Amino acid sequence: MSFFPDDRASELRQLFFESAAELLQSLNDEGLELEKRPKDEKLLRQVRRTVHTLKGDSAACGYSEFSELAHQLEDVLRLEVAANSHGSLAEIVLIAADTFSSMLSAYRNNLQPPASEELRHQIRSLTRKPKRGTRSKLQGRFAWSEYEQLAVADALRGGEKVYNVAFSIDVHCPMRGAAMQLIRNVLQECGRLLAIAPDHTTLAANLDVVEAAVASEHPQDWLEKKFRIPAVISQVLVVSVAPGLEPAEDTLNILKDVITPADRDELAVTAEEMPAPQAQVKNPGGEAQLPELPASFANISENLLRVDADRIDAVLNLVGELIIAKSMMHQAINDFGKRFPKDALRGKFSDAMAFQARIMNDLQKSVMKIRMVPVEHLFRRFPRVVRDVAKSCGKEVALVVTGQDTDLDKSILDMLAEPLAHLVRNCVDHGIETPAERVGAGKPPQGMVRLEAYHQGNQIVIEVTDDGRGIDRNKVIAKAVARDLISQADAALLSEQEALNLVFHPGLSTADQVTTISGRGVGMDVVKTVLDRLKGTITIRTTPGKGTTFYLKVPLTLAIIKALLFRVDERVYAVPLVSVVEITRVSHQQIHRVDNHDVIQLRDDVLSLVHLHGLTQKANAPKKVFVVVTALGDRKFGLVVDSLVGEEELVIKALEDQLVATDLVSGASILGDGTVVLILNIASVVAKLGRLQTTMGATA
Repeated sequence: MSFFPDDRASELRQLFFESAAELLQSLNDEGLELEKRPKDEKLLRQVRRTVHTLKGDSAACGYSEFSELAHQLEDVLRLEVAANSHGSLAEIVLIAADTFSSMLSAYRNNLQPPASEELRHQIRSLTRKPKRGTRSKLQGRFAWSEYEQLAVADALRGGEKVYNVAFSIDVHCPMRGAAMQLIRNVLQECGRLLAIAPDHTTLAANLDVVEAAVASEHPQDWLEKKFRIPAVISQVLVVSVAPGLEPAEDTLNILKDVITPADRDELAVTAEEMPAPQAQVKNPGGEAQLPELPASFANISENLLRVDADRIDAVLNLVGELIIAKSMMHQAINDFGKRFPKDALRGKFSDAMAFQARIMNDLQKSVMKIRMVPVEHLFRRFPRVVRDVAKSCGKEVALVVTGQDTDLDKSILDMLAEPLAHLVRNCVDHGIETPAERVGAGKPPQGMVRLEAYHQGNQIVIEVTDDGRGIDRNKVIAKAVARDLISQADAALLSEQEALNLVFHPGLSTADQVTTISGRGVGMDVVKTVLDRLKGTITIRTTPGKGTTFYLKVPLTLAIIKALLFRVDERVYAVPLVSVVEITRVSHQQIHRVDNHDVIQLRDDVLSLVHLHGLTQKANAPKKVFVVVTALGDRKFGLVVDSLVGEEELVIKALEDQLVATDLVSGASILGDGTVVLILNIASVVAKLGRLQTTMGATA
């Protein structure tokens, strides 16, 4: 049944996709907690709320298969089932999260949802009847619909006593066909019947419990005796409903974002057809407690507004254009000042320009903050990854997360998801030893993987650390030589970091055997590629026998950067200012040749030089050159340039592949005078030009 016209239904489905993704992540988190605390009643209620919201939202969007499957899962999320499941309920919740995610992806792409029979089979395995002759304690859920909850609430407000009653059908009942009518008769004799489940005239063959709500003036102990029907009812549970409690809300979570006052009148007619909430009875003192409302059912604050990411990108792009316009205005005012140095308008122009610049900076920061999200949105995916990989490898691994509140541009966050997932899987699969190996090495049997994020200047640093066996430098070099990635002579000259960086070569893996998780040498090269695309770096620190740390450094945003501008052969280039350590000037006499590399003595360090003249056809070098000292990971290089232009805020414009078919350039920008500036990719420049110049020096 559709509540809305097509355009509103489309909006509703889009909201469902957004909210369902968050709910599925919550379901993953709750499933992991349920694995640790399988008998935690409060946690079970929370899992049920999440599943119930998914059930209701999917039903409202017309996804009946999703809704039915969620309903089946919701039915087994009970304390008595969890107590008898021996931990399998948590596993089923995690399987359900994966199944729901696959179904959601199919719905989003208008595809047929995948088969869910395996999950249904797992759910049915939890609800198998106990063997005849065994008796379990009768418990009631009393999951009344919204209409039935209103009837209970009206009776309570009218001063009536209301009881929830659960009947356990005798397994040897000789008259199951008449059992439902007998139960109805005795309920009506004792008071006013408010609700009954199931609401059928006959008793199904697989049904063992009937629940009802009745308003009665009789005391509880009298009712318990009256409700025992010989040869039909084996157990009776009667609990008093506490007065003054309002029925639980059952308004669908996603509907609150799209329902208008006019819609509410229409929905009031169809309220009975909406999925009913599952209530959990808690009876410490003989009174039934209606469930507390989950946070997702609370009124959504009017201060929150869902905005499509493309709209934010459009605003950010306009801010970038304003910054270019600001540069053009600044250039025009400078030209005016040079032509009319004593004109009174010069000061007014400068004041207006300063005011505009201040407003522009505030606007830019405000828009950038909109795009920033806590890195927690990324980190919260990994407890499940660690748990699944550790379980498949037969290892015990704990995940420790710090710095979750660190903010990062959402576009960068999304691009980091796969590289981080690969690093975390590698830490568990390659790094952490088996419990027996760890105990033999004097370590605790449970390994540890740590994720940490923090700001460092205009960059964010993410550390991925494990306390495992570490990376064997000699093993990495041996594999690289065996695959002809480097020669034996070059291998002897590699520094520690250069040797470790070999793991980023495609096809290189230090795993002794190939598994379904890793070992094929595919993945680490992708990690490096993504970091290069983000204008970031990745470095490795390892101690054999103690563990490994990967340091990922990426800029806070890719849209607007502060850059250093310089000229090489009359062309203007730029590098991110965050990569610049210092600037010095040297003569040709101070440049020396060592091992086919140009180097200079900079205080106590020997600095390798990269000549940017290699970017152009001309090679006419001036007598004195500027050297821009840049940091690439833990290493420093000197970029040889002709002259410096200055610092400027640049709006990065992506270049199409057909325009610039090289990875030496990561983008472009436009200056105030209309000059187009190419922004250099320092990692590629150092790697390619440095190697080219070394080769040319060796053959000269």
